[in-house]
Amino acid sequence: MEAVYSTGHILPSILNGLVAAGKDPEHIGPDDLVMLEEFHTLGPMATAALAQASGIGPEDQVLDAGCGIGGPARHLARAYGCRVTGVDFTPEFVEVGNELTRRAGLADRVDIVQGDATDLPFPPGRFDVAWTQHAAMNIADKALLYRELRRVVKPGGRLALFDVVGGPIQPLHFPVPWADDPAWSFLEPADRIRDLVQEAGFGITLWEDLTEQAIPFFAAAAVAMAAPPGPLGIHLLVDNVPTKFGNLARNFEEDRARVIRCVAVAG
Repeated sequence: MEAVYSTGHILPSILNGLVAAGKDPEHIGPDDLVMLEEFHTLGPMATAALAQASGIGPEDQVLDAGCGIGGPARHLARAYGCRVTGVDFTPEFVEVGNELTRRAGLADRVDIVQGDATDLPFPPGRFDVAWTQHAAMNIADKALLYRELRRVVKPGGRLALFDVVGGPIQPLHFPVPWADDPAWSFLEPADRIRDLVQEAGFGITLWEDLTEQAIPFFAAAAVAMAAPPGPLGIHLLVDNVPTKFGNLARNFEEDRARVIRCVAVAG
């Protein structure tokens, strides 16, 4: 998976982009990296909606599984005062995420560690909320993923999930933002994801299909990103962005992929 996401120069690219955009790279503000640090469907609006739906508050200890460079983790810490531990498989994302967090003044509330979401380095019941956005597409063993998330959440804690799932029409058009080809793409149908979440020990309280919102989001993004990129943008993390976003919009339109939001309670 490191080969899919790591470039070896993410941090200097971001810091140089901040300078070029007239930002202070030593004091990163809440909106300075909004164009690239929440690279999932519907961007920061999706993070805010999932946080509201799952009732995140200042007393919560949150695990962000598959946290990337930490954009949603910082969003949650800023907006809700919670403490967030991020886990990501890609070492470069971990390094970049912790440095950006330090420069954003949030190191006391956000920490990112390298690890496997199917083998988490935490004791049972460590967290109030297990949070994951657009990470499971790269994880083949989803049953193990959701069992691990249940293991580290205390009874009565919550699962907050926002993911791309498989549609009834297959195969996907590639490349897509998370994979250049099928070797790194592991989508399951929505009904299968729902079953796996429940089998892991969660009781679902919210299940929404947001595909109709995703289609215009990615269609517009593909058009916008066909123009020459600015100093800060998703192109610093993902190559061939117009093609990948265009394919994803097409996959949604043709019902090859869907987007679901789920909140569930640990039994």
